[in-house]
Amino acid sequence: MSIDPITTEVIASRLTEIAGSMDYALYHSGYSPILRESKDGTAGLTDASGRIVMLSGGLLYHALAYEQAVREVLRRYPGPAMKPGDSFIANDPYLAGNAHAPDMVAVSPAFSDAGELLGFGVSIAHKADIGGIVPGSSGAAAREIYHDGLLLPAVRFQSTEGVDGAIEAIVRNNSRAPDMVLGDIRAQVGCTRLGAERLTELAAEYGTATLASAIDGLIAVTAQRLRNELAQWPDASGEAEGFLDHDGADPDRRLRIHVRAEKRGDVMHFDFSQTDPQAAGPVNLVETITRAASLLALVATADPAIRVNAGVAEAVRFTLPEGLVVSPQRPATVNHYYPTAHLVYCCVLAALGRLNPDRAIAPSGLGTGAVSIGFQKTRTGKPAVLYELLVTSLGGSTRQDGASIVAPMSHFTPSTPVEIVEGEYPVRIRSFDILTDSAGAGRHRGGTGYVREYEVLDDCTLTVRSSNHRNPAWGVLGGQSPSPTRVILNPDSAAPEVLGAIVTRSLRKGDVLRCEQSGGGGFGEPRERADEDVRRDVRDGYISVEAARSIYGRETETA
Repeated sequence: MSIDPITTEVIASRLTEIAGSMDYALYHSGYSPILRESKDGTAGLTDASGRIVMLSGGLLYHALAYEQAVREVLRRYPGPAMKPGDSFIANDPYLAGNAHAPDMVAVSPAFSDAGELLGFGVSIAHKADIGGIVPGSSGAAAREIYHDGLLLPAVRFQSTEGVDGAIEAIVRNNSRAPDMVLGDIRAQVGCTRLGAERLTELAAEYGTATLASAIDGLIAVTAQRLRNELAQWPDASGEAEGFLDHDGADPDRRLRIHVRAEKRGDVMHFDFSQTDPQAAGPVNLVETITRAASLLALVATADPAIRVNAGVAEAVRFTLPEGLVVSPQRPATVNHYYPTAHLVYCCVLAALGRLNPDRAIAPSGLGTGAVSIGFQKTRTGKPAVLYELLVTSLGGSTRQDGASIVAPMSHFTPSTPVEIVEGEYPVRIRSFDILTDSAGAGRHRGGTGYVREYEVLDDCTLTVRSSNHRNPAWGVLGGQSPSPTRVILNPDSAAPEVLGAIVTRSLRKGDVLRCEQSGGGGFGEPRERADEDVRRDVRDGYISVEAARSIYGRETETA
């Protein structure tokens, strides 16, 4: 069936509105700060076969996990086994494609009034704790996926008869923060049911055939826009690589991520075959996220206005041999996935910049990850887990400085407000500020890093999952590297302790954790930076007077 472009665009706007309503419901009904404040979750729609149609929320790298999760549901509940009013959840990364076990997937099918399957409402969102060897579930000592906590295949969580109490009991029995986790799961399921209901209403309004044709058209337009952009690039290839400090198991062995990008005609090929084998520690990255991070880097370089849906993948080919850090095989642990995903994204950006220098971008700071702090009891009298994302800043580009304190690849700012942290946990935030001289210097410098200090007001268990303390991001075309990430315990004491990138340990009441986050890489020669830009950076505290003199070659004052 062929429909006119105006109808297609009207339906596209309606689908966008549905996805936006879903993520609004998700964030405003979630229980945990990681969901309701940091917005570590997404919501959106797929078609009946699982192809991603519309995704709302900052974490666009969830897109391919939506597709795998829906197909896993279809595999386990084929044909009449799936009914109107059903909702399913899953969190096994090797089955559902989610990045790590704390990311729960919720899936609700949408049916037409005649009983025809139209598509699915889907949501992926992080959970504060699903068991495992440490509070927060993502343990530094994890050596297999079974250390990461509860692993659910696709199971029916809700039907027309209500929520399955047995499934809820299993989740509750495996979590240190069960009320918060179950509240978040219900928020996810609720938003997917909302999406499914709205999709059914849309089909009733326009007809199932028109809706299906419009979805096909949206996906085809995305694919064609990307192909048209690629066709304008010269046929060429480029390579890039970066390194993780270590995998948490062997602190003396860094891990290489390598990609070769080759463009021919209107097709891009990404080859990861020279990447290191999968690791014993938790830094592995499931293939769905490797592919999604690469596709997002391609869209960012080609045209950020391109809609992210199933069409993005149609013009891209991958070489991903089994058993690499970026394509691990079960039972490899994957809980510390984000620094690896981020490094994949930055390496793909770097390789594409060699193919098309006009679009070159310096890598974002590589010091990403999370801090989780588990308390036996808070002022509510219950156990609780504070889970905070560690972000960095974007790299400079041909046109401008990198943005500061922005999650790369996701491009949103998820730090939990200080008032929320201090109001809900026995923690005092002693500092949250920019970090002077943390940005990679350049004609267009990277975004600045930041410092955040936590004073714990009760005994607790700390897990730090950070990255690139030894191997910071690189600069482009004469730009410089930013400062590396540092994590310091009790920085004001007589014997401050510098912690590693991946560590779990006990803290005592009064201990202070200082996280110094890296900035973005610089673009171009620093001495080509405009005088006024250097003076403004000194006034704003982004760079010191000494750095202005020694790196940028400018004499300036703080006033």
